[in-house]
Parts: sequence; C-alpha cells; structure tokens
Amino acid sequence: MAYADIYAAAVSVDSPLLKQTAVAVAKAAADIFNEGGEGQPANYADRLSWARAVIADPPAAAAKMIWKVLENATIQAAPGEAVDGDVQFVVNSLVDTFAKG
Repeated sequence: MAYADIYAAAVSVDSPLLKQTAVAVAKAAADIFNEGGEGQPANYADRLSWARAVIADPPAAAAKMIWKVLENATIQAAPGEAVDGDVQFVVNSLVDTFAKG
C-alpha cells in the first residue's frame, strides 16, 4: 500500500476505515461502562475517563487512534477492505494505551 493511500485511509472523511474505527471506539467505550463492579481492571478509572471522552465525540477519538490501527499489517495492506472484527480487535487492544493518556 502506498503511503498516500494509507494517509487517505487515516484522514479522509470518506474513509471506510475511519468510520469503522469510530464505531469500534464507541463500542469499546460502551463495553468499558459495563466493567464496573467486582473484578474490574486495576486501571478502570483511566479506562472510564477515556470511555467518557470517546462517547462525547467518537469521530475525534477515532482520528486519534487510527494511525495506531493502521500499524496492523493486515489492515494497512488493504484499509478499504478491513473487516469490522479486525478493526474492533485492534481498537480493543489499544484501549489501555490510549487510556493512559
């Protein structure tokens, strides 16, 4: 994939990957709200703070995370054809990194 294509996937408002990432961060944030109670992660406060920011503006959160999503070789090879499940998996794996600020 050419760098120009990767850039377009990251910043174009028409980018399917950017839209998928926005939905994936919103879903990850919703899942965090369900973590409360017994057995919540040690960094739950950071995760909850991140989730609140995401729910307030999923497209902004996606714009911050998409460059890291594009580090995934499978997604980077064909960002316009990324599978929702792959995008969600990558986003979920990045939540703690972004929650730390």
